[in-house]
Amino acid sequence: MSVFNALTTAVSGINAQSTAFTNLSNNIANSQTVGYKADTTSFQNFVAGSLIGSTASADISDSVSAVTVQHVDNQGTPTSTSNSLASAISGNGLFVVSKPTGISNTSTTHFQNRSYFTRNGEFSQNNQGYLVNTSGYYLNGYMVDPTTGQLGTTLSPINVDNISYRPPQTNTISLTATVGTMPADASKYTASDAQTYTTAPVTVYDTNATEHHVALTWQQSTTNPLVWTASAYDADGTGDIDQASNTYNVTFNSNGTLASVTNSSGATVGSTTSGAAVTLPITASYGTNTTQTMNLSLGTIGGTSGTIMAASTGTASKSAITSLTLNTTNQTATENSAQIGTTTGSNQSYMTSPVAIPTTAGSASSTIPVSVLWSQTSASPPTWNVSAVNASTGEVLSGVSSVTFNAQGVATSTPVPTSLSITGSDYTITLPSLTNGSNPLLSTSSTLGLDTTALTSDSVNSGSYEGVQIQSDGSVMAQFGNGASQLVGKIALANFANVNGLNAVDGQAYTATTASGNPTIGVVGENGTGTLSVGYTESSTTNLTSDLSALIVAQEAYSANTKVVTTADTLLQTTIAMKQ
Repeated sequence: MSVFNALTTAVSGINAQSTAFTNLSNNIANSQTVGYKADTTSFQNFVAGSLIGSTASADISDSVSAVTVQHVDNQGTPTSTSNSLASAISGNGLFVVSKPTGISNTSTTHFQNRSYFTRNGEFSQNNQGYLVNTSGYYLNGYMVDPTTGQLGTTLSPINVDNISYRPPQTNTISLTATVGTMPADASKYTASDAQTYTTAPVTVYDTNATEHHVALTWQQSTTNPLVWTASAYDADGTGDIDQASNTYNVTFNSNGTLASVTNSSGATVGSTTSGAAVTLPITASYGTNTTQTMNLSLGTIGGTSGTIMAASTGTASKSAITSLTLNTTNQTATENSAQIGTTTGSNQSYMTSPVAIPTTAGSASSTIPVSVLWSQTSASPPTWNVSAVNASTGEVLSGVSSVTFNAQGVATSTPVPTSLSITGSDYTITLPSLTNGSNPLLSTSSTLGLDTTALTSDSVNSGSYEGVQIQSDGSVMAQFGNGASQLVGKIALANFANVNGLNAVDGQAYTATTASGNPTIGVVGENGTGTLSVGYTESSTTNLTSDLSALIVAQEAYSANTKVVTTADTLLQTTIAMKQ
């Protein structure tokens, strides 16, 4: 009976418009929800009899079904916010987020073994240091390994709790010193007038934030008082700096200012124009097959600051480190160090500046750059190891002796070493007296009073953690009280072949489906994901004007379908009454 068919069609219309009402009400309710993607409703017609391959009769009504259509690919408007950790995606990507399992305590959070995806970038830091959005999802990304400083490749929730400062690689070291004085009469200058100057070691860092020490030694020419040989060496005794390849000849003007620099091959380094910066490359081999170049800044050509020579009546900088004194007659080398450390310090070291000692062959051109290395092994009681090392290779050239000192800085161990025999040379190193109480080798003061201001580096070795900032490329940067920042991690974004095929779950989040395809995940900017607008959130894509208009239309359509039901009911009642 056609009336029953009309009734069925009207009921399907009521159900379809109910779905439309649900979608519209959801859109309107979430008009202020960050990252919400408004749905629309599509209707599809079902023709009676079409599924059995027959032609529907003219008196059989069709029916309707409503389909909810997602629009995850619609971009919401970026809205400014006071939350500095909030980010809106400018592009097709979605944040990769995790959800807690609910099994946690005050120190550990456990996460579900699946990924979720969202456009809700309103993140803030929780009490465990995780970045969590307003729906309770944890932001995922790639964290920096605190040991190596390298960005990882494994996706994990980003944690920024109390990040430790990691000293950056040293790029520049600078010398501000008066390396010597001019002769009163240059015509009377002789080899015995040649001066030397050695800086205190400066702390530098490699790419792995490992601490090293570099020092400079200056030797005046025996024939020309205006020419000096400047060499950089590894002050840790490990031979990470080859002294031969890091040696330069520095020439001064007669007024004590810098004139020119040449390398060991005689080639001019930099410019000789007045005012030009004098920068020398210092190359170190820190780690396996890792070469690091640091720029040694000496000042400027013709400049009166930086590295200079004083007039004959002036005062030169005092050497902070001594070298061995050679006696070619009896083939001995004497260490002249006054003090190597303090009785109160720990993890201290001291190394004399390198001196060329002839090898066993005895050839003047066959020498070894030798230093005496002192390394503290215990703080209580103060205990040190002493040995001779090849300053360019770090090779130990003698036996290693252990010396224990008392609180007055005097050696108490037995026996007390007095000399070191050098392997590969006929020379013997005579050590300073270790038992002389009037001149103890360890100072009872807290410092040695050396000039540590002459040689400086651009490295900062400490900083108080103050928080994080997010950059437009997804870099999560830790901020420190010393003004430095360092990479903590990078935010990950995902893209899908069919983003509208995702499955919506609570909290403006989605999960992958067969229809969406598998996610393509990478850092910000990869795979067409776009960039971040930091300090912004993505507004809901609900259009209140159009949805309210659609709501009126849906209401009228719903009412019309109910009218069909009531009319069909009247017709049926009339039919029944006719039979009575």
